[in-house]
Amino acid sequence: MPLLMPDEFELLKLAAWRIEEGVSDSQNPLLEPEMPWDAGGIMGHGTVLRDPIDGLWKAWQVSTPEEVELDGLKSLHEARRRLTYLESRDGVKWYRPMLSFVSWPGYPKTNILLDFDSGGTAQYASVLIDVSNGVQPYEMFVFRSPSRNGTLTLEAGVSDGVGSLPGPSGKYGLYRYRSQDGKDWKLKEGPLEIRGGTDVCYVYRKPDGSYVAYFKMYPPKEPGDRIIPYDVNAKQLQRRVGRATSPDGTHWSDSTVVLGRDFRDPDFAQFLEICPLPVKGGYVALVNYYNAALQTMCLQFAASRDGLIWWRPDIRPALPNPPIGEYGGGLIWQMHQPIIDGGRMYAYYSGSEGIHSAIVDSRFQPQIEIPGGSVLGFRKGTLPYYSALCRASWDEGRLWALASVVGGAMPVEAVTTPRALGGCGIYVNVRTKGQGSFRAELLDASGAALDGYSLSDCLPLTGDHRRTLLTWSGGSRAPINATRIHFVFNRAYLYGFESSKEIMRE
Repeated sequence: MPLLMPDEFELLKLAAWRIEEGVSDSQNPLLEPEMPWDAGGIMGHGTVLRDPIDGLWKAWQVSTPEEVELDGLKSLHEARRRLTYLESRDGVKWYRPMLSFVSWPGYPKTNILLDFDSGGTAQYASVLIDVSNGVQPYEMFVFRSPSRNGTLTLEAGVSDGVGSLPGPSGKYGLYRYRSQDGKDWKLKEGPLEIRGGTDVCYVYRKPDGSYVAYFKMYPPKEPGDRIIPYDVNAKQLQRRVGRATSPDGTHWSDSTVVLGRDFRDPDFAQFLEICPLPVKGGYVALVNYYNAALQTMCLQFAASRDGLIWWRPDIRPALPNPPIGEYGGGLIWQMHQPIIDGGRMYAYYSGSEGIHSAIVDSRFQPQIEIPGGSVLGFRKGTLPYYSALCRASWDEGRLWALASVVGGAMPVEAVTTPRALGGCGIYVNVRTKGQGSFRAELLDASGAALDGYSLSDCLPLTGDHRRTLLTWSGGSRAPINATRIHFVFNRAYLYGFESSKEIMRE
């Protein structure tokens, strides 16, 4: 079914948008920290995909060594991130291929692809595969930096550049690589300038060969923004999602903010990532929703017709956080893009056990008095991300739906925008529950129900229907003067609809 969004309707009465929560995989965590170089977290910040060349599931993601205790007011994990490689035959059981690119004390082979001596830290690896390129089908955009925690203090043996190219002028720079096999990467260019883009960035290639990037931005604080004293963002700027485009992956446009808070959000709501998936009629996406008060991050749904203007059906989580101390209880860092496989939409993510920044520890200064007379100490800098590779999934065709805002027998009404319906069959993706019922009528340009196609003429639907043809006493094809569909239902969920000249029954 085509993407269902508010612009499909000119009237919604007693209707609300229902989102479906993701189902956590029964095998979670799919891969836990184990090796010395990833004992501090299998962190995500990369790409999971099913390779169209050999059929294997593959991941290019960040790993960090263990950080047993904090070093003063800073943690070191951000300065120790390495790009590592994982494989799976079924998308569930993952393993670390032992490769010869980077060694570790006691391990002549590891699954590390890029180490410090080739350009410092690595994160946010966007891996794209072009099967038409027989020489180097794998392309990667990845943030690298020889700097440490925003300074130019280099670790021993680390150069101030990335490979043969200069180092970035700021904390991170975006570099472009190519590979014949997805493992042995050759540096091509960088640092690329995406104005306004920072360390949280994913790059996508469009069907016409051009590129689009979505990334975290820091526009100025808005009036009335709530200050979160222990937020790592010292300037109290609000994280939002920006977008830039490029015809060739080298030259990038100016950045545009495409997602921020709306009237439904509390003033501590912030956004870091949009990870889109092309679908019929536009894009669906998972959005990282950051709660600066709780220092947690979950996933919400979003949709767009053009990739520029985004709409969220609901601000409730599509993938909520479990309790603190479990993987994902603190932060859910999603991978580059959702994956459709076997009728399910999968989101791979790195689930961290702990939160982003705040520490309840009175040794740290400054201190904040909170109700009850307690003292909340806090630190600047993010906490270590002890995390593991996890995944969740949704029914591919049922991410969100129109439902009743009242419930019970009270009918919901939805009237579509004008469209050419003459000669078409009307298909719906709908599920009813209990004594629920779903009907529709066809209207002419004046808004009047057509003879033989009114509500009383419609054969009501009950039960679960993925793509079923509506039928009236007048037939299954809309009359030539039909221009709108008037849906009326109760205790039912409308996930999608479409009109088609080709008539096929469920």
